[in-house]
Amino acid sequence: MNTFDLKKYLAEGVLYQFDDILENTRQAKQFVQQGKLTQEEFEELKRIDPTPQNKYVGWMAKQWVLQNVDDIDTLKSYIEEFNVFAEKGKSKSKDIYQVKSFDDLKKEIDILNKTGEGISIKDLESDYDVVLDNSDLYIASPHTHEASRKLGLSEFSYRDCGGGKKDSAWCTTYKAPNHFNDDYYKHNVTFYYIKVKSDRLIDKLKQEFGNRADRLRVVALAVLEEGQIDGYDGLDKQMDKSTIDTYTSIIGIS
Repeated sequence: MNTFDLKKYLAEGVLYQFDDILENTRQAKQFVQQGKLTQEEFEELKRIDPTPQNKYVGWMAKQWVLQNVDDIDTLKSYIEEFNVFAEKGKSKSKDIYQVKSFDDLKKEIDILNKTGEGISIKDLESDYDVVLDNSDLYIASPHTHEASRKLGLSEFSYRDCGGGKKDSAWCTTYKAPNHFNDDYYKHNVTFYYIKVKSDRLIDKLKQEFGNRADRLRVVALAVLEEGQIDGYDGLDKQMDKSTIDTYTSIIGIS
């Protein structure tokens, strides 16, 4: 029997994330209070931060106030690249606050790109967490569109394409990155892809959901910024709250 507490796992993540956000935005808020940064500029910096914790906002605000940055789009581009490099251990430091200026950041990113030591597609495809993997369930949480697409076309493929081939119906696994990137980066949505592996659990799902049970072999849970959880079955049909609660109870995730 699974004893994995997904809701506790999510709640702890949200709690840590909230504490991080408070700390990471503290300096930027001080700039707003001092009149060095407008509220509109502060909100824009939060929007372009690629992390759910807004961990780059304070550093970006400092560069913006010091007029080290030409425009917001350039800042956004380099911060996004730094974030990926840092997560993959390619940058000199994972801590943006050890980078003294925006010029230093640009130089490091440009060198990584020119020397071919940057992030490969393979790196991006492997950027996901395996939350649980046992005889009953496999749960993964992707951090990039490339990882989401790879998972959708491998572990979580379900939709019949004909000729014995399968793919994923979830829009976050489509070739175009828009759906995943908009949700993950702009709206701080965290995705958990779930695959039911055991016949024991499949039988329990059949008893409760009948013919629909087969579509619940793979499920995508989307945890929204405010904590709400949306669910989608293997054919990308949205699950209502009652179905999500019953499903998670059956597979042993409380």
